[in-house]
Amino acid sequence: MMKRTFTFLACVATLILTACTGETKLPEATGKGGVRGINAIPGAPAVTFRIEERSLGTVTYKDSSTPALYDNFEYSFNFDISIPDEDEPQRIATVAAQIEDGQDHVFALGGDLTNPVITTWVSELRDWNDTETVFEARFAHLAESLAGVDVYFYEESGPMPVQGEQIATLSYGEVMSKADFEEGSYVALVTAAGDISTVYHSANPVALTARSSHLISIFDGDENDTSPYILRSMSDAGVPRRLPDPSYPSTVRFVHGASTLPAVDVYFDEALTDLVAANVLLGEATMDFDVVPGADTLYFTPTGSTATVLFSQALNDVPTSTPTDLYITGTTDTWIGVNLSQDRASAATLAKLSLYHSAFDAESMDLYVVERGAELAEDALPRLSRINYALPSGTAALAAGSYDIYVTELFSKNVLAGPYALDIELGDVVYLLAYDDALNPGSVIIGDVSLP
Repeated sequence: MMKRTFTFLACVATLILTACTGETKLPEATGKGGVRGINAIPGAPAVTFRIEERSLGTVTYKDSSTPALYDNFEYSFNFDISIPDEDEPQRIATVAAQIEDGQDHVFALGGDLTNPVITTWVSELRDWNDTETVFEARFAHLAESLAGVDVYFYEESGPMPVQGEQIATLSYGEVMSKADFEEGSYVALVTAAGDISTVYHSANPVALTARSSHLISIFDGDENDTSPYILRSMSDAGVPRRLPDPSYPSTVRFVHGASTLPAVDVYFDEALTDLVAANVLLGEATMDFDVVPGADTLYFTPTGSTATVLFSQALNDVPTSTPTDLYITGTTDTWIGVNLSQDRASAATLAKLSLYHSAFDAESMDLYVVERGAELAEDALPRLSRINYALPSGTAALAAGSYDIYVTELFSKNVLAGPYALDIELGDVVYLLAYDDALNPGSVIIGDVSLP
């Protein structure tokens, strides 16, 4: 704060001294440099990356802000988090840095929330010639659980690399120098340093075009990955990519929210021999099951019977090595499964709450969160609004506490369900399900379908 105050006073003094002459002596930019921030703290909530007090984007763990260009002055770069029920964000880390003309500046936030560390990487921004046929790439090590790693990067059509052909050996917090590669499809392989047989991550091939620049970082995986590590890329053009490891299958779990559908068995094959979940009841969720390669359709039968298939559902475009949720919804003979990749990652400073709307008779609804035992006041504002049928809500960030949950008609205090008592601790990820009461048509039930 003293540094900012001194800078401000210096600028005021300059204006006063030059007011009489009509001349301005304020500094002028002589160029621009690139700026981006990375959130590399496992268990961190979304972090707002700021240049001075201007937001450059909100980034979740493993994500990067979109690269931006700024004048070559000195700035304070700040990382803030929001705390539930607090009006002002909490600043967790700050660093002053001079932006250099023609250079790319990456600010990686690591460590933990109680002791965050900002690591800065500076490299030259590429001024591409239209005739160039190469792209440039560099790898960074941001997986805190790993010691040194070797990085291999080879063309998909080429031979497998052997020990000693790595393009970089990195310790945590290090980034390699940029290197040029011919346009094509490449495989990124991360192994233990000096031991190619110990594979940490072998990514799906990725096609990279000429005259592009890529920063590819390895992170520890979290609840949103089925793999222990994950590679994420951000190009200088602001294009993010996830480079998953196909040796870790995607998973799916089933959430039964269709009141007219009986209890079901779930199969992964049309012949109904590969039973993956049995006797899934209304309002229940199963455990996660591996998605079998090539088995992209699920078949639902009445519990204990293979005489008929009630309905089938294709799993379309399931991201590789990602856990997903299949919500069974709809009404008689028009049942469907809605496949979603939801945010499962726990955050140390807050709880996450969301709701899936599977109540067929209610087109849209609002969700209210009140203190346990409190009335739903007429002037209360919904915590989550305009939740449409067969879709999930957004995510509400809550402090630890004891709450009552209500769902109402859209833009109304006409209660459809509630109060539903919910006790929440920091780090919880709560999934609620709103579904029709099979025994009381027109009534809605709220159920908890969170992961165990």
